[in-house]
Amino acid sequence: MGFFIDKIPTALSPNRDGPFIKDGTGFSRMFAPSYNLVVLFIFLCLTGYHFYSLHFGKVHGEKQPLLGATAKPLSKATIYYRRVRSLLLYQPAGRYAESYGTMLAIAFYLGLNLFYLFFHNSTRHVTIFGDRLGFIAVTNMPLLFLLGAKTGLLVQWTGWSHEGYNILHRHVGRVVCSAAVLHVVFYSLACPISVMVHVTTIFVALLATISFVIILISSVAPLRAKTYELFLYLHVYLVVAILPLLYFHFERVRPYVIASAVVFVWDRINRFKNAHHVIAHTTILSGNTVKLSLDVNSTSHEIHWKAGQYVYVSISNLARQQAHPFTIASPPNPNTLDLIIRARKGFSKSLFLSEVSEHKVTFHGPYGTPPSFEGADKVILLAGGAGISYAYPEAIELASSTGHYAAANPEVDFLWVVPSRDFATWVDLKEDYNVDFKIWVTAEQGRPDIKKYVKDSIIAAGPGARVCIGVCGPAPLVRDSRNASSEMLWEGNNVAFYSENFGW
Repeated sequence: MGFFIDKIPTALSPNRDGPFIKDGTGFSRMFAPSYNLVVLFIFLCLTGYHFYSLHFGKVHGEKQPLLGATAKPLSKATIYYRRVRSLLLYQPAGRYAESYGTMLAIAFYLGLNLFYLFFHNSTRHVTIFGDRLGFIAVTNMPLLFLLGAKTGLLVQWTGWSHEGYNILHRHVGRVVCSAAVLHVVFYSLACPISVMVHVTTIFVALLATISFVIILISSVAPLRAKTYELFLYLHVYLVVAILPLLYFHFERVRPYVIASAVVFVWDRINRFKNAHHVIAHTTILSGNTVKLSLDVNSTSHEIHWKAGQYVYVSISNLARQQAHPFTIASPPNPNTLDLIIRARKGFSKSLFLSEVSEHKVTFHGPYGTPPSFEGADKVILLAGGAGISYAYPEAIELASSTGHYAAANPEVDFLWVVPSRDFATWVDLKEDYNVDFKIWVTAEQGRPDIKKYVKDSIIAAGPGARVCIGVCGPAPLVRDSRNASSEMLWEGNNVAFYSENFGW
């Protein structure tokens, strides 16, 4: 007698308890597809809002009152609107705390899944509840793959930051993995796993569940930070393995598996189409940092980018089959694309310690939809350490007499917080760029009061001025500047905030 049997155990058969179980699982399978329609509707709304903001939400005409004039009184609707934005923007203290807006979005997502999990009395039998958990896992998989796509289709459509997508991707992943594990747990209450492993279609699902557990454990923040390269390998290879395993598990999950596979293949094709093979040179900088300068003229393809975009970089002789994201640290130009890379572990440390300064580099991109500062009277750019990669090109672009913002000519308030003064050699801070590059050295001046700095800068812009804040750096810098912006919004100031955090 062989190890596998073709017949599903009686304990797992929908007909075991007659119409009771059959009707419960049947409703789940009819009800589950509507979840994807709800998610699609939400993303269509977000896309519509983003395109409306891009094409119809710009400020035109005279932007702030003339000298001596006072700003027009705000309408009640405007006051309430800004206070709602203020509340959504605020970020409470805590290592893993996000802004209230982000936490509200996550709570809505989790609440939607709980509704689909418990609706129509799904807890009346372990088999029905286990079946519903399985559908929660598979219906979220296309969304998980879309959020994990490196080529960032949803970034372009919704205008979300790379940071925001990573946060949502992690929570969707936790829901998928947790639901898959609980799906097995509840079915095992009806039929022992020792029996289920002998059924081929169930055995492959158990292998997929084990893969989900490994991914879930490896993605825990402290472990991910310590073993990031291992996390990358496990993430890619186990996800690829999960798809065929689930395909042969159950016929009704195949449309979701196929949709996820299409997204995965589409992402890989786009990465291949957007790939560039160039020669790059490294320059060792202070603070265990290396600048990787990509010669854009060493490839036959034209390479264009905007300030604030990012690329994925691979150097096969240092780290095979790995692509790491880095924000472009140089303003658009026809010669060199610069990346500033802090040496941590794995790839970045290998690059920093490499004895050769010339490398063959493959990168794909650029990606990302940077915020538009069009219509702003003043732009405050804050950077901490390697966050200069974002702030520096934006400052040059804003001050350029021939750039995108030449007609608007907004005032630029630039502050770079660094541990020591020799960090200032990382980028070219020329006076003829027409930017007042202020550098705050913590070794000499202590830690800056970022909240006070941001508030004072907004007040200095004058009544009625539209002020945009762009921040990239460590979490405390981002949180303080975010909360200062939130408080000024609450007081009625016209403030827009954008941030990128360090991390994965």
